[in-house]
Amino acid sequence: MGVTSLTYSREGSVIQVQVDGVPAEICPICGEAYLSEAVAQQIFDIVDPLLTIGQRMREGMILPSPTVDIHFPPLAPVHLKHVVDAGGNRVEAMAGSS
Repeated sequence: MGVTSLTYSREGSVIQVQVDGVPAEICPICGEAYLSEAVAQQIFDIVDPLLTIGQRMREGMILPSPTVDIHFPPLAPVHLKHVVDAGGNRVEAMAGSS
């Protein structure tokens, strides 16, 4: 279990959203980050309304385009559970994920 940073934008939206500290499984070979379905849905639920507001703000915008920064603190141990992978190694996963 690791963390990653993600940047979201949408065509027609003046807002860009930077999300840091997102819990993810990180591939030890290529470094690619994989989000659980639950985490991806929660990030979408936070980011989507901001990008929608950015679409409405476009017309008549006087200020420069804003970037919204969201930072999640590290997960407390209660949010993690231990699982054993196919090789018998103990790994951490988010509680509620498989």
